[in-house]
Amino acid sequence: MTEVDPNVTSGAMSLVDAHHHFQDLNVHYYPWLSDRDRPPQLEGDLDPIRINYLPADYARDVGSARVYKTVHVQNGWDPTDPVGETRWLQALAELSSWPTVIVAFADLSAPGVERVLEMHKASSAVRGIRQILNWHEDPALRVASAPDLMEQSVWRRGYALLRKLELSFDLQIYWFQMAQARSLAAAYPETTVAVNHFGMPVDRSSQGIADWARAMAHLAQAPNVVVKLSGLGLGHPRWTVADTVPLLKRTIETFGPSRVMVGTNLPVDRLFADGAKILGAIETAVRELSESERRAVLSGTAERVYRI
Repeated sequence: MTEVDPNVTSGAMSLVDAHHHFQDLNVHYYPWLSDRDRPPQLEGDLDPIRINYLPADYARDVGSARVYKTVHVQNGWDPTDPVGETRWLQALAELSSWPTVIVAFADLSAPGVERVLEMHKASSAVRGIRQILNWHEDPALRVASAPDLMEQSVWRRGYALLRKLELSFDLQIYWFQMAQARSLAAAYPETTVAVNHFGMPVDRSSQGIADWARAMAHLAQAPNVVVKLSGLGLGHPRWTVADTVPLLKRTIETFGPSRVMVGTNLPVDRLFADGAKILGAIETAVRELSESERRAVLSGTAERVYRI
């Protein structure tokens, strides 16, 4: 594998960033960032990203890369007002052109979820929903309220509404939850599932990678599942091009370029690397692909999935 300088990314690379976040902590409430007494989780010390992060900050971080469209993914906004984030982002986009489209938050098990989804859809930019489902025996790695949400009938009733409203679902889980995810995808084949952060292989031991690879291959059998090369430092904060790019390539091989997209996960991944290193790793991961395959990974899949 050819290494790249982690501090340099090619100005020639054009892409759709399929996973990033904006935040204004001066005005809005983000419990995971605003509540300083919360116990540490997967990301570790959050102080470096307890900052306002707006389009000008994002433009600085992506540097010379030509990011011409973006997908904003829900960012832990006040859960009592999930539609507030969508309205704020829609207004932000009208001023700055970013984000292009939005993946909003909804608790699919909540009694009033249909109304929440309908209010999200009032925004022309909304394309999907994310509810983080990470479950782990270690509380520091746990986000979901239960290990089996994907199997619960109440939650699935909310999930079934996504097809009706033409919304995709962004899925953030660990490898050992992928059997549940495969069953969910099969039960609702007309809903596109976008796996976040290339399946979050937080255990980088040889056995951990083998388990992740096997689960990813099983999940890839569902044709309505796609995956994002994003969140490179989650669970592996000292990642390098040498130890992470092979996993990105493995993901492309498993799903095929037409079912893979890329995301910076900025500003969260600023905890582990700067934008140049993130984009450099992505560029290295696609370097050996054909021109059409690179185009699919860097832009085409995201444009199709999120109807940009």
